[in-house]
Amino acid sequence: MEVLQLAEAFADCSVFFMTYRGQTAFDRKNTYYLQNFAKNPLTLIPGIAKILYVFLKERPSLLFSTGAEIAIPAFYIGKFLFRTKLIYLECSAQVYAPSLTGRCVYAIADLFLVQWESLLKRYGPRATYAGGLV
Repeated sequence: MEVLQLAEAFADCSVFFMTYRGQTAFDRKNTYYLQNFAKNPLTLIPGIAKILYVFLKERPSLLFSTGAEIAIPAFYIGKFLFRTKLIYLECSAQVYAPSLTGRCVYAIADLFLVQWESLLKRYGPRATYAGGLV
């Protein structure tokens, strides 16, 4: 839902979504659904295959995420196999402690944004305070 609140920022771009099918998933065109491998680690391998398929089809030049563990393999595949630029926006719910996803992608993100100043010291110099974006 946070990404949808920022949709205007990407109005002039060709956009696709990757998400989990579930209670919070939405039916939109240009959306690819993966199994939630956080709930079932056995779905990680088919999930990686689907991410590769989607990236070969879509050829993204930029990946943007507000979290969820789906961003971890997507960011690493995008960065190292497709030379994709990465923007990560830490979820607004993360006020004092970094998320697991944020910690995993911090080192490779081209732009790493936090919405709370208190997270700057928890992440380090590569993090940028962006204020409440969502």
